[in-house]
Amino acid sequence: MMQATTDLLEGLESFFDEARLGFDLREGVLWNPAKTRLCLLSTDFLTGVYTAVKDEAGPAWPVIFKTCGRIWGERIMRRLEREAQTVGNLQLREMPVSMFLRFFREYFVYHGWGLMTIDVAQARETGIVTVTLEDSIFAEVIRDEEDFSDPMIAGILAGMMSHMSGQDLDCVQTACISRGAEASQFVVTGAARLRGIDEKIKGGLTHEQVVASV
Repeated sequence: MMQATTDLLEGLESFFDEARLGFDLREGVLWNPAKTRLCLLSTDFLTGVYTAVKDEAGPAWPVIFKTCGRIWGERIMRRLEREAQTVGNLQLREMPVSMFLRFFREYFVYHGWGLMTIDVAQARETGIVTVTLEDSIFAEVIRDEEDFSDPMIAGILAGMMSHMSGQDLDCVQTACISRGAEASQFVVTGAARLRGIDEKIKGGLTHEQVVASV
């Protein structure tokens, strides 16, 4: 057991080892240890994307961001399964839960999205997973008067967890740093259970009330 844990930790260190990032300044290319090309986006670029989408779509911008995030999240997990095997000899689906959650956490930090904590303590009993994201990149660049800042993250979480679980899951944001919360918060559960909950959250339903009501 100790050897298996050591092997997993070494695999994680290999996967997220910044010293193994490759780059070619002449070609303007950066790639991770699995030789996947990386793209660095500044906060100004993300602000510009948000502004452009909102100008075109108006109040529908969160739906667009979340839909894109969900597609992105599913693709991320398919790619990560291949990369984890290639770089660290890691089988994501066979990891202990604690190690898998650590992988998620380090993946978000690695890409500069924020510091994520996933709580699965209630998952077996209630089918609910709660997520906290500190220092969210989207909350830093998006300051919307009507909506939370992290629909892209909600979509990514829904896509990643749906892929890994094989279930139709959805994710709803319940609190946001841009609205004064200490961290952005999310609830992940079966898609059918979250239908109509967004409007209730806009009406003042708190994170704790969402968890209790779904």
